[in-house]
Amino acid sequence: MKSKNIKSFIALGIIISGLSVLFGTSCHKTSSDSAATGTFYFHLHTNIDTNEVDDSTALYRDATGRHFGLTVPQFYISGVTLQNAKGTSYTIPNAYILKDLDSEEYIIGTAPVGVYTSVTFNVGLDASANATSPSSYSPGSPLANSSMWYGNTAQGYMFMKLQGFADTTLGQIGTNLVHFSYEIGGSSHLKSITMPTRGTGAYASYLPYTLVAGGTQYIHIICDYGALLFPIDFKTQDSTDSHSLRPGIADTIANNMQQLFHYEE
Repeated sequence: MKSKNIKSFIALGIIISGLSVLFGTSCHKTSSDSAATGTFYFHLHTNIDTNEVDDSTALYRDATGRHFGLTVPQFYISGVTLQNAKGTSYTIPNAYILKDLDSEEYIIGTAPVGVYTSVTFNVGLDASANATSPSSYSPGSPLANSSMWYGNTAQGYMFMKLQGFADTTLGQIGTNLVHFSYEIGGSSHLKSITMPTRGTGAYASYLPYTLVAGGTQYIHIICDYGALLFPIDFKTQDSTDSHSLRPGIADTIANNMQQLFHYEE
C-alpha cells in the first residue's frame, strides 16, 4: 500500500512538472510575440505648394504666387522617434536618410509592433555623425555622399542643400530668372520636427499607423518648399552657406523648417 502511494506521488510529480514546462513554454512564446517587429518607411514628396516637382527645369507656383524651380532639393533626416498610442516612444537606431529629388521611398528601420500616432525627427545630423567624413562610410550609405560635405570635419555636412531658380519679375512672367543656392549646416541649424498626432483634434480623420509583425507602414509626408522659402526674397537673398556666406539667411530658413512638412493623409 505504501509502495502504491509512493508511485502515485511520483506520477503526480511528473504531471505537475509537465504542466510547468508546458505553461513555461507558453509564457515564453507570449514574451517572444511581444518583441515582434515590423518596418517603417518614409514616403516623401517634393512639392512647391500643391505642385509636385517632377521636372528640374520647370517653374512651379507657390501659395503666394511666386514661381520657382528646384534642381537640388536635398536634406538629411536622423533621430527618428515614433510615438505610440499608449504614450510611449521608440527611437529607431541608426536611422539616417538623405532625401533627394529623384526618390520618394526611404526605409527608416524596424520598430516593435503597435499603434503609432506621430513621429518626430531631426533635419540634419547628430554631432557624432557630423564629425565624420564621407570616406568613413561604405558606398551607398547616405553619409557617403561627398556633395553634402563641407570638406572638413570641423564644419561637417550640409544638413540641407537647395539649389534652383526663381522668377523675380513683378508680373511673374519668367523673363528674369535668378539662381539661388542655400547650404545649411552646423549644430545651431539642427532642427527637430514634430508631426501632428494622428486621430485627434484637427487630425481626427488621419488614421494612426498600425504596425503588425513582419508588416510595413509608410509615413507619407509632403515637403512643401514654397512654405519653407516663404520668408526668402530671391532678389536679395539668393545664397548662403551657414558658416561664412550670409549666415543670417541660413538662420531664416532653418527657423522655418517645421513649415516644410505636412502629412499626405
